[in-house]
Amino acid sequence: MSKPRKSPIRFAWRSACKSCSALFQWCYSVIVLLLVSATIFAAYVATLDDIPVPNFIIRELQSQLRNKGIDLRMSGVRFQPNGRIIFQQPELYSPELGSTIVAARSAVAKLKLSHLAFGSVAVDEVRLSSGRFVIPAMLTPSGEPATAIRSINFEATHRGQRWNIDYANCAIGNLKVSFAGQVDDSLLALPPPNPDAPKPSISQAVLKFAPKITELQQELKRLEAPFCTVDLSVLNKQQSADIHVGAKRVRINPETLVHDLVVRAQYTLGARLHAKVYAHKAELPQGTIVEKIHLDANWPENTPPQQILPESIHFSATNATLRGITLPSLYAVAHPGSETHSAIVQFSFPQSPIVARIEHQVASKTSSVDLTAQLDSATLEALNPIALELAKQDITQLASLEKAIDLHAIAQLDEAFKPSRLEAFAQAGPTSIQGANIDYASTHATLRGPQIDLHAIRLQSGKQKGVIKIGYNLDTLLRRILVEGSFDPTMINGWFKPWWSAMWDGMTFPEEGMLTYLDSQATFKRPDTVFVTGTGYVRDLDLRGMPVDELRTRLFSLFHYVDLYDMELATADGQQAIGEIQFHMDRDVRDEKDKLTGIWIQAQSTLDVKNAPNILWEIADESAAILEPYCYDLPPYISARSASVRHLDEYLNDIDLELQTETAFTFYGFPFESLDAFVHIDDDVIDIPRAEARLGDGLVKATAFIIGDGLEVDAQLDQVGFGQALNASNTYFANDGSETAQAMDPERLLGFGGKMDAQFRGNGIVGNPVSFRGDGSFSIADADLGSFRLFGLLSSTINALNLPILKHLTTLEFSRAKSPFLVEEEIVRFTAGEIDGPGASIKTNGTYNIETDALNFSARLFPLRNNKVPVITPILNLPLDLFSNIFEISVGGTFDQPKLSLFNSNTREKIEVESTAPNREHRPTRR
Repeated sequence: MSKPRKSPIRFAWRSACKSCSALFQWCYSVIVLLLVSATIFAAYVATLDDIPVPNFIIRELQSQLRNKGIDLRMSGVRFQPNGRIIFQQPELYSPELGSTIVAARSAVAKLKLSHLAFGSVAVDEVRLSSGRFVIPAMLTPSGEPATAIRSINFEATHRGQRWNIDYANCAIGNLKVSFAGQVDDSLLALPPPNPDAPKPSISQAVLKFAPKITELQQELKRLEAPFCTVDLSVLNKQQSADIHVGAKRVRINPETLVHDLVVRAQYTLGARLHAKVYAHKAELPQGTIVEKIHLDANWPENTPPQQILPESIHFSATNATLRGITLPSLYAVAHPGSETHSAIVQFSFPQSPIVARIEHQVASKTSSVDLTAQLDSATLEALNPIALELAKQDITQLASLEKAIDLHAIAQLDEAFKPSRLEAFAQAGPTSIQGANIDYASTHATLRGPQIDLHAIRLQSGKQKGVIKIGYNLDTLLRRILVEGSFDPTMINGWFKPWWSAMWDGMTFPEEGMLTYLDSQATFKRPDTVFVTGTGYVRDLDLRGMPVDELRTRLFSLFHYVDLYDMELATADGQQAIGEIQFHMDRDVRDEKDKLTGIWIQAQSTLDVKNAPNILWEIADESAAILEPYCYDLPPYISARSASVRHLDEYLNDIDLELQTETAFTFYGFPFESLDAFVHIDDDVIDIPRAEARLGDGLVKATAFIIGDGLEVDAQLDQVGFGQALNASNTYFANDGSETAQAMDPERLLGFGGKMDAQFRGNGIVGNPVSFRGDGSFSIADADLGSFRLFGLLSSTINALNLPILKHLTTLEFSRAKSPFLVEEEIVRFTAGEIDGPGASIKTNGTYNIETDALNFSARLFPLRNNKVPVITPILNLPLDLFSNIFEISVGGTFDQPKLSLFNSNTREKIEVESTAPNREHRPTRR
């Protein structure tokens, strides 16, 4: 039996299996060999530090940089087996600029070895140590290369398709910059270059960048210890940045210094941008210091890059001081917008904050401010330190408030933030402003361009009320004030300089004040341009002690000159005055007080001029001296024109007075029944060219000229009642201290009757009757001269003679007398006196002593004369005179106690006649 035959298919399979097995074994052997070789190669590489970099690679790199205008210089380059390429002391040199641009101690780049196996290059680590950016010498003022950015240190690693920047530091001047973060690879891809665009040049970039760095270095000199830290995360899904900037001190300008400034900004793409600013202290101009400044700014979501302004800003500052003065804290909220910026600013005063709402139009660059405030006492106290420092004014002393002042103001501001339009309202309750108590006040103010107007300042204080309008032009500096109402001028004494209170000193106004209409205009800071016009009316005024029932006047004032014209004044008892008063006041540099320098008056008056020293207290002494000689029961009518100018603390006077009165009037104590005189007073000169007075139904005419105390007088009496003249003279001497005159009975003097004509011309001392020297004459008619004691004694003497021819002369009667006389101080000398009566006549001469009242006369008595028939009397008296001439009379003693001696010149027989009047203890003389 034969064996079965093998199948060809089976044989083929077995042959294929053997081939595959052999191939597998070969591949396995190859792989093992490769692994063993790789292990051996790795072990070899691990034992090596560096691997030389082929020169062609370095040349290729240098060639690429040279094409960009840069030479690469280095001290060496190494390649480590782990993929790091180390450049030692690399420098980028610009032949065009002739200077090194960038240099470092070392630069490291780590390559991914796995990428090298596939023919690509990838870097997963970059380091730069002690790098610097150098400004070429041609761009520096010194002509030497200068390091602009130093201490550049950088390290970044690539992990998971992103770069992690572990640190990036540099120093620009004194600024320290630190940067860290992570960035996706895709965001670092640069767009393909534009083939038509010019190729960038590193030299051109340096020329543009270097000046900016230099400018930045100069700006950084104002900062002390500045720093900048940036934490950046730029990923596909989330992009954010955290920036931290600050400095120890920041000098913004010579007058502004900020301490410990810190700015921190946080931003996340698709979310809000938030920034915070903090400063510990800011020193501002005018000695202002603000502490603890906080500012928060927020930007809206998805803010486009062109929108720089935030959506909202919150600002606050506390512990603010101005030159050591504490200020209120400040809080503000601002909302910038594309078309309008708005803000609310609040000054946090203790109880009543001041709030301002501000809007700014972007297109027109104009702004508006809406301010509301309540100024109470606490607010004034808070503002007072500022007022003391800036304006040297204590506003707590200027004003005190019982209730707060409500203030509302709306302003439009132009591009320069200057007000172009303003409207404000204010209202106050009971308030005291510099001593003026005000019950209610309100005002409405506007500003239109340069014109400021306070349309109506309404004031009320008790029964006083009125409206004040004020206008002021900022360009021309012209201001105008209109006053209409009833005010007491003394209420606002504290509002003006001392000359104002001096003008109203001593005046007491009624409760409702004085009805006033005033228009005042001036140029700001030009007090010499101030002029005022207006009218005034007041009733029941106390004018420095003189009650005035009614006063009205018009006013014109220029600086310190005041003119009160068309003045009308009346008192309750009917006294009146009309006229004009002008006066000028100025500052006395010796005591810095405002004083009256001149006063001019032109008026017609029936006022009691004795009030002049009180009314015109500035020239009280001068006016009192002028008015001292005058005395009256009813004030005279006076037409006056006066000018008094101050010179060396004395007033030089030029005064014209026209005096008229129909009632009793005394001059230096001498009484008159009426007076009509013109008096001119010029300093120490008084000229009376005309004076007429009624006395005893007669007329006294006189002219006088006075220099100092010296008086020249020319007086004439025309048909003056003799008895009245005696009584007036007696009154004068009695007022002057004569005891004889004081003891005289006025009825007895008036009983003499008769008329007298007289004239006298002489000179002496004013007010001293025994100082005069001069001459005159008198004649008396129809008087009862026999009633004099002297003639009574003479009658007794004649009766004692027992002469038959004289028996019919029981009493001597005399009715006429005349004589010229000389006045020699206290002595009055009668040279050729004649005393006549119906049956006797006396011719006499002698002296009378005014001071001692002594008589010293010698006379011849003609007891048989007859003067009844004027034509034949001289013929009849001729033989009688031959007989009568035998009697001579000697008169001595005093007028009150005369002593007479009668004797015959042939026989010298003498008869002494003693007075029967009671003796006095002492001789009556003038005190």
